[in-house]
Amino acid sequence: MKINELKINSYGKLKDKNLNLKDGINIIYGENERGKSTLLNFIVNMFYGTSKNKKGREMSDYDKYKPWDTEEFSGRMIYTLDNNEKYEVFREFGKKNPKIYDKNMEDISKNYSIDKNTGSQYFLEQTKVDEKTFVSSVVSFQNEVEIDSQTQNILLQKIANVSSTGDDNISYKKAIDKLNKKQLEEIGTNRSQGKPINIVMNEIEHIESVNESLRKYENYKYEIEEEKHKIQDEISSLNKKYELLQKINIINQEEKIEKEKLNYNEKKIDELETKIQDLLNKKVSVEKEKKNVKNYQKKTIKILPYALSIIVSLVISAIMAIYTNYILATIPVVLAFIMLCVAILKNNKIKKINNTEEQEYFNIVNANKELEKNIYEINAQIELLEKSQKEQIDDAEKIKNEIIKDINLKKENLKMQYYDKIEVSEVNRLITLEHLNFEIDNIQNKLNEKNIELHRLNLDKENILPKLEELAENEEKLVSSKEQFEELKKKNNAINLAKEIIEQSYQKMKNNVTPKFTKSLSENIANITNNKYNKVIINEEEGILVEQQNGEYKSANRLSIGTIQQLYLSFRLSMIEDISEENMPIIFDEIFAYYDDNRLKDTLKIIKEQYSNNHQIILFTCTKREEETLNELGYTYNKIEL
Repeated sequence: MKINELKINSYGKLKDKNLNLKDGINIIYGENERGKSTLLNFIVNMFYGTSKNKKGREMSDYDKYKPWDTEEFSGRMIYTLDNNEKYEVFREFGKKNPKIYDKNMEDISKNYSIDKNTGSQYFLEQTKVDEKTFVSSVVSFQNEVEIDSQTQNILLQKIANVSSTGDDNISYKKAIDKLNKKQLEEIGTNRSQGKPINIVMNEIEHIESVNESLRKYENYKYEIEEEKHKIQDEISSLNKKYELLQKINIINQEEKIEKEKLNYNEKKIDELETKIQDLLNKKVSVEKEKKNVKNYQKKTIKILPYALSIIVSLVISAIMAIYTNYILATIPVVLAFIMLCVAILKNNKIKKINNTEEQEYFNIVNANKELEKNIYEINAQIELLEKSQKEQIDDAEKIKNEIIKDINLKKENLKMQYYDKIEVSEVNRLITLEHLNFEIDNIQNKLNEKNIELHRLNLDKENILPKLEELAENEEKLVSSKEQFEELKKKNNAINLAKEIIEQSYQKMKNNVTPKFTKSLSENIANITNNKYNKVIINEEEGILVEQQNGEYKSANRLSIGTIQQLYLSFRLSMIEDISEENMPIIFDEIFAYYDDNRLKDTLKIIKEQYSNNHQIILFTCTKREEETLNELGYTYNKIEL
């Protein structure tokens, strides 16, 4: 693949930059602090995004390169893969996902997967090269070749690591040693003492021993619980009976109250009966007071005899007067007068008697009329009282029937409620029980006894609870310890598996990859050093050995710094061929600053002849030595000035 064009809108100190790159060698020239390193990071960030993670540095790429004087923080890149497919990428560095266009300028961003941390995986899916591999192989930074005697061993170790493990940061021997150390310190063995696995095993053994002695309390607990359940069932049964009896008692009390009401009505009926009887007695008494009234006849004096006598006397007196002397003639007149006086006196007497009898008659009649009136009123009252009495009797009978019906209904409902709680025969017995209070007291006494027994069992349980709690805590500790033991076993197995995989990988690398890698490394170092060093071998004991012209192998750490720099460059060039199916660009950032002229010429010659035909070469430099050397060698190149 190759990078065709870079457009920097705003990134760090770079603004409004358009750079066109070509096949072969591209020199990006700029004096110090003109933005070469910024441009290199721009290329990396265009492919993989700008992280806000510091990654162990003082400042993240996002914070380091975000412009402070503008909101614009974006750029564009055009590149072509080996199959001639061209892509254009526009990225706003504040966002994780760029916009990706194909050669027809159709947005194909959604064709690639999205990682929640790093964003679009488009470049990884196209080239199979992740960011770490890209910056450790495609890009050679200046600080990686600016070495002195104190850091040269680090580079040599990286070369040895790649040859044995495929990763320049992983050493087979150190990895195995670290795993063994980790295994011993963090896990331990059956023969070690005081290590995690020994501590856990001892703890498991101790807990199991203690728990064995505590389990007897667990059995006792079950016995107590069983007895408690039995008593609680009995208490529940007694409570149901007690509850039923209380309800029966309430019904009986209601019945009693209703009967008392009925008794009150009966008393009222009796009172009415008494009143009626009193009135009847009164009527009899009044009737007795009535007097018989005789027919009243007015007495009169018989005047006729007196009148006849007077007339006769007068006649006689007249006759005598006529026929006798006058004196004798007055005697009949006197007699007649006397008779008249007698008649008048007798008539007055009769009148007086008539007046008395008439008054007495009228008094009796009036008294009898009053008594008749009283008798009438008494009869009316008796009639009303008898009517009221009949109504009261009817109401009392009706109330009595309703009371009996209501009480029977309540008792039947109560039976139905408790038939499924208490035995039917027991319910029927309690419903019809006469001495209810005695039964209630009896059940209450039984309840008290059962509650006392239950309390005793609870006390027994409380006494063994600390032991059971200790057992439960120990069981939890045991589970935790066994989990720790299993975790340690898993960890131990994982470490053993890791060592096994590393061993297998190492053997595979040693047998397959290492020969190919060391051959490529040997060819590169031979070309770069003009066959001064023709062969590089790597073994476990001595590390990297370089064959000298006389055939003797010399340890790489005894080489000069310049030669080690060449060896490390050869190592990076050897890696570039195997990281991807794409011919990735090769980017150098000021790596020739400490090369002498001959080494620079030899290195550029190798890069041009062996790599520039298949790989795009990008050289970042602040000097004109590379340009002058290429001119001297007659090589064409594309120059870009910042």
